[in-house]
Formats: sequence, structure tokens, C-alpha cells
Amino acid sequence: MKKGIKFTLWVILIILVAIQFVPVDKENPIGDRNSDFLIVTQAPEDVQLIMRNACYDCHSNETIWPWYSDFAPVSFVIANHVEEGREHLNFSNWGNYESSDHPSILKHMKKEINKNAMPLAGYVKLHAEANISEDGKVLIMDWLDSVLSTYEIIDK
Repeated sequence: MKKGIKFTLWVILIILVAIQFVPVDKENPIGDRNSDFLIVTQAPEDVQLIMRNACYDCHSNETIWPWYSDFAPVSFVIANHVEEGREHLNFSNWGNYESSDHPSILKHMKKEINKNAMPLAGYVKLHAEANISEDGKVLIMDWLDSVLSTYEIIDK
């Protein structure tokens, strides 16, 4: 092996070892369970199962951190996805959102699921249970419509 290639491989190895010591925030903040989306909306069990498998790892404070999230640089990517997911929508904090915002959030959820933007394809590849079947999508959409209708009734 050439000296330059050997040196480069050593540098890469040292960097990979060194970045293992860079801390990554994998905190699951403790909140009020009564603020949780599935609790507040009284979601049926089949809807809860789908949403917990497909949405809650990135969009709640109940993230189940896989074993490979302990190893950089993968840990950086996963922590970033969770942070961004929680920033966009955190189901654990549903009760803290303005109730006037709920309908638009629900409509946006429907849109993202309909266009197969959520859950992320990369996530589904690693988590087969997160793949929402067509029947599951119908179930979720119908349920989201029923939740939306409660807001429309309240607005009248």
C-alpha cells in the first residue's frame, strides 16, 4: 500500500474515533401525557398503532433511539432528523398548540401522508413497521377527517 493512502486511512480512522466523543442530544423531554395528540383526540387503537410506528419516533418526545444512533456520524444525522421533526410538529405537545392552529396542522398532516412525504422513505427502509399500507392510509385519513370535523363543529 502506498504511504499516502496508508496515512489517509489512519487520519480517517482517527477522525472516526474522535467524533465518537462528540455528544449528541438524545433526550426525550418529559411532558404532560394529557397534552399528547393521541390522548387529546382519543384516537382508536388501530390509529395509535400506525401513528406510533410511523410518526412518533421523529414527531414526539417518545423517540425510540436505535442502537446505531450511538455511533457517529449516524448519530448526528438521526438526532438532526428528530430535532427537525419535533420542530415541525411534536405530537407530545399537541395540547400546547393554539387550538385555532389544529385544523391547519391536521390538513398538513393529511397532505404529507397523501403525497408519501411522510414518513420519510429512508426511515421506512430501516423501519418496515413504519410503512403505512394503503388501508392504513385510508384509516388515518378518515380518522383525521373525523377529528377535523370536530373543529368545524366548534367553529360554527
